[in-house]
Amino acid sequence: MPYLGGEETVRELRRALSNPNVQSDPLRYRNTILKVIRLPSLVEYVEQPLTAGLRDRAACVRRVAVLGWAKLHNLQPSSEIDAAVVNELYSLLRDPDPVVMVNCLRALEEILKEEGGVTINKPITHHLLNRLKECDIWGQCEVLRVLQRYRPQSEDELFDILSLLDSFLVSPHPPVMAATLSLFLSVSSNLPAISLAALERVSGPLLAACGSGSREMRFAAVCHIQLLLRSVPGLLGTHYKRFFCGYAEPAYIKERKMQVLVELVNDENVAMILDELKGYCTDVNTDTAQAAISAIGRIGRSYSDRCLQILTGLLGLKQDHITSAVVQTMRDLVWVCPQCSDTVCLALEGCEETLQDIQGRQALLWLLGVYGERISSAPYTLEVLIDRVRSEASLGIKMELLTATMRLFLCRPAETQDMLGRLLHYCIEEETDMCVRDQALLYYRLLHCGIEKTREVLQGRRSDPSLGVLIGRPAKPVSQWARCFNTLEPLSQGAVEAESNSRGSPEHVTYSPKPNADLSDTLSCSHIEEVHSGES
Repeated sequence: MPYLGGEETVRELRRALSNPNVQSDPLRYRNTILKVIRLPSLVEYVEQPLTAGLRDRAACVRRVAVLGWAKLHNLQPSSEIDAAVVNELYSLLRDPDPVVMVNCLRALEEILKEEGGVTINKPITHHLLNRLKECDIWGQCEVLRVLQRYRPQSEDELFDILSLLDSFLVSPHPPVMAATLSLFLSVSSNLPAISLAALERVSGPLLAACGSGSREMRFAAVCHIQLLLRSVPGLLGTHYKRFFCGYAEPAYIKERKMQVLVELVNDENVAMILDELKGYCTDVNTDTAQAAISAIGRIGRSYSDRCLQILTGLLGLKQDHITSAVVQTMRDLVWVCPQCSDTVCLALEGCEETLQDIQGRQALLWLLGVYGERISSAPYTLEVLIDRVRSEASLGIKMELLTATMRLFLCRPAETQDMLGRLLHYCIEEETDMCVRDQALLYYRLLHCGIEKTREVLQGRRSDPSLGVLIGRPAKPVSQWARCFNTLEPLSQGAVEAESNSRGSPEHVTYSPKPNADLSDTLSCSHIEEVHSGES
């Protein structure tokens, strides 16, 4: 509690300290004492015993005195700590007690924060490294974190430092192992071979952390393994079973484990991994089930036949969330692997009866529009939706329905002309949303320009094979992610590209129009929605 009062505050504190009820309650008495020692007038009385405490014979007194100076600076950040005290703290970095040494690091980091923290030079670096084994787990982590600011002055010194750190890379304590690897990657950033060797060394401890009894530790370990796989894709291929999900594990760990399994797929283990993922598709947790279906779809980029067989079988379960996830996954799969389109078109027959959620219906509409000439029931499915358009609440569904009907009209005009006319009339004359109305007007005027011009605009590319497959992808340099290792960043973002469940069409994942871009490559209902939303 900051000091905000004057004499009245002092009198209140005096009364509280003399109150028997406060004295008999240790917690209340402690809190009152804390209010007293933030009083600015007491600072000058505290400095003298803290200075004496730095030279006390008892290590426990020196430990507290060092932290006391950090606390004093925290209470009075505007006041400068005497340079003699700072020098005294630097000298205590060589204190025989390792806790005093680590506390000095923490105190100097706090006191010299505006100057960049404690100065890390060659003598201090080697002294700290040589005494690292004396520190406890958290002390080792603190030392290793501070040493990341040091840069070796020669290659010989670099290898001396790496030799001292080598045993800590395989520490049984995950925090120490992670802090060591982070320092390893920092000092060897110009030696990629050394960095890759270090990654191989820590694979064992990281795998052990994945089996920790702590959920938080397991999650952090899996997230950091995802970082390693960016640079060494086959690093843990033989240990893929370690990432099979336990029944009682929370959904957030299961989803990350499934992402790792996708990265570890190869010709030898693909059957086992797909069989395991298939079991997760019927999990009672819908998020886990949808994540498993999405993972199968990603593996389908490299093993399309096996994955499509599983996805088609899941449609037979007639469950809304499963059907929705499968249709979205099939939409994404044909965008990357157009050779799958025939199988997907056959599988879609009749699945519209099960779909209820917006994302699944949008995915189905996109498929009906792009591949409608191969799906016999496409006009009838669209006609049912057009008949219900007045009661449709979703803006995205209406806009996707407009685009799908226009595309189907270009390949099956006789069956679609009447329903397209009714849809355009409703959207132009009765629809209240300006985004839908403006898109309908755009399509209406486009039709007046002629069928060929309409075809040129709407029948663009159906796929983007340039996204490639999962197997055989080039490894990324360690330097691309080394800075975020042993931070919270890997926990808050997926290490593999996420599949979006909210977009209407796969070609609209990214949008960066260029001055001379072709209209057929940039036209999309979602873009029109964004433009009009910005204008309103």
